[in-house]
Amino acid sequence: MPAPPDVLEAAGLRPPWRLSVLKDIPGENASWLADGPGGERLVLRRYHPLATEPDLAYEHAVLRHLDRAGWTVPAPAGELIRAGGLWYCLTRYVPGAAVAPESAAQRTRRGRDLARLHAALHGLGGQLGQRPGWRAQHQGVTVHTELDWDACLAGLSAVSPRLGHWAAAAAARATSDLAAIGAAELPAEIVHGDFAEWNVHYTRRPALAGVIDFELTHLDSRPYELAIARTYRAPEAVAGYQAETAALGWPLTALEQAAIGPVYRAFRVDMAAWAMHCGLVTGTYDLAMIERQLARSGAAPPR
Repeated sequence: MPAPPDVLEAAGLRPPWRLSVLKDIPGENASWLADGPGGERLVLRRYHPLATEPDLAYEHAVLRHLDRAGWTVPAPAGELIRAGGLWYCLTRYVPGAAVAPESAAQRTRRGRDLARLHAALHGLGGQLGQRPGWRAQHQGVTVHTELDWDACLAGLSAVSPRLGHWAAAAAARATSDLAAIGAAELPAEIVHGDFAEWNVHYTRRPALAGVIDFELTHLDSRPYELAIARTYRAPEAVAGYQAETAALGWPLTALEQAAIGPVYRAFRVDMAAWAMHCGLVTGTYDLAMIERQLARSGAAPPR
C-alpha cells in the first residue's frame, strides 16, 4: 500500500520523487525506496506500532554516531513524523546486498566486520546508557523489561504443561549458569542486536557496503551479540571476531569467553519467552517454535 500523503508531504517526497514498496506488512515495520532526481536514493521507514519516541531516539543516536564514524547505515535523513498513530522517518539508503548462503570465508569476514562495528561503538554506552525498555541478557530472563515472565509461564503452562515445566527449568538453569561464572560483572557495550547475514550488505567486489536493521540495538555484552548473530551455526564468524578484536587491541576477556555458552543458552530462553509473550497476547501459541528454542537452551526436556 502507498505511504500516507501527509507523511510524504512532511518528508518532502513530492514529485519527481518516486516510491516503491520494499516491505509493508500490517503490524510490522515497513519501508519504501524513494528515488529522487539525479539518482538520489533514500528509504522511508514506518516503525512497528509498539515503537515509542524515546525508543527511536536511542536507535537514531546510535545510527548517527556510526554515520559520523564513516559507516554506511540507515541513519535518519530527517525528523520523526507522526501519522495515524505510527512513527515514520526518512533514512539513508544502504546499497549492496546480503550474502546467503555464506561460505566459510564469508562467515569469517562477517565476524571481522562485527568486531570493527563494536570498535566504532566502543564507549558510546557510557554516553547513552540503556535503551528504554531493555536490559542486558545476563540481567534477566528476557531483554525486554515489559515482558512479564511469570505471566508468560502461566499462560504457556495452561496450554502445554510439559512445555511450561520445561521453560521454567530452562530459565532456572540459565540464571544459575550465568551466576556461576559471575556474569553480573560482564562489561556492557552498545550492540547491533541482529548482526546476522541478512543484515550485512556487501558489494560484488566484494567489500562491506553497509549494515541495516538496528531495531534491537541496546546495551548488552559482546557474548550476547555473538549469540543473536547466530554464530552457533557460523563458528568461523566467532573466530574472525576474536582475531579482529585481538588485532584491534580489545580481545574478549576471560569472563567474556566463559560467558559465550551460558549467554547463548539464556538467549534461547529469551527467544522462547518472546514467543510465549506473543501467545499470551494473541491467544495463539507457536508451540513448535517454543520447543525448538527450549531444545537449544541446554535444559533437558521433561519426561
